[in-house]
Amino acid sequence: MAADPLIDALFRSPAAPACLASAAPVRAAGTRSRGGNAMSRTRAALLDGARRAVEASGTKITMAQVAAAAGVAKATLYNHFRTREAVLSALLLEEVRSLVDRHGSEPLATALAGAANDLSGHRLLRTLALVEPGTLVGLARIDPARPAWQLARSAVGDLLAGGGVSGVDLVLRWLASFVVNPARPESVRADAELLLASLPAATDGAGASAQAS
Repeated sequence: MAADPLIDALFRSPAAPACLASAAPVRAAGTRSRGGNAMSRTRAALLDGARRAVEASGTKITMAQVAAAAGVAKATLYNHFRTREAVLSALLLEEVRSLVDRHGSEPLATALAGAANDLSGHRLLRTLALVEPGTLVGLARIDPARPAWQLARSAVGDLLAGGGVSGVDLVLRWLASFVVNPARPESVRADAELLLASLPAATDGAGASAQAS
């Protein structure tokens, strides 16, 4: 089967022009910028609009649909993202970042179960399961070279190191399974407990490696 270009777009490398064009505004630590804050708010609104558009009709969205869902002019959208692929790439990274923000500071078992439950009930993923199953399978394919998986791997590594265990790759595969095969909360909790019981204790070297990943 030929590769779906939308899957490749969702996992576009950060070296690709579309991602460079859509990078979030960065300012020096300790500084404040009204313009920068406004750009960040606009970008967040655009990604919210993109999320609603994808939840409604899948990834075959147009830039006009994204702008309409965000309540902005197309020119404003193009100031932040030059292509649909750049929008989708940024949305994927933002969804992973949201998971990390929600669960990254929780105890290990709670964090893993919470992330798995969020993936199981994620409206965007469940929409793709109905209208674009091929794209959904692509999202569950682990590729450590891609930005979203790099972020996920780093967050899982930190959680495991904090819990004194190792097994980043095993945990990532476990979490990825809920992208395609959602489960009920009671089942998720039981599976998380079994998973944690199977993880080996981390040596000092393993913990440092997980944190550096």
